[in-house]
Amino acid sequence: MEPERKRKVSAVWDHFDLLTANKVKCCICSAEFFYTNKSTSSMLRHYRVKHENEEEATRTNTESRKIALDQAVLNFIIKDCQPLSIVESEGFRGLIQVLDPSYVLPTRK
Repeated sequence: MEPERKRKVSAVWDHFDLLTANKVKCCICSAEFFYTNKSTSSMLRHYRVKHENEEEATRTNTESRKIALDQAVLNFIIKDCQPLSIVESEGFRGLIQVLDPSYVLPTRK
């Protein structure tokens, strides 16, 4: 019977893969690190120094994009005298999905 493996608790594991019992690899930049004493300190330090600002910039750009798209939909509704229900119509939702698959349309609710 194999010993039970411990669960990876630290959130840093979302950004690293375990290569061997004592080596990890960053999923973002492929940097490899020795992993000793089951400590995630070096992984956390690497992530904070090299990638935390990148993630923040991506999140900010995504939020800005959503705001701009929401505003564009609102302008379309107002300038072209469209009913608010248009955001729930199949055709409009399909058009938006083709233009930007990651964009989630606001609803009337």
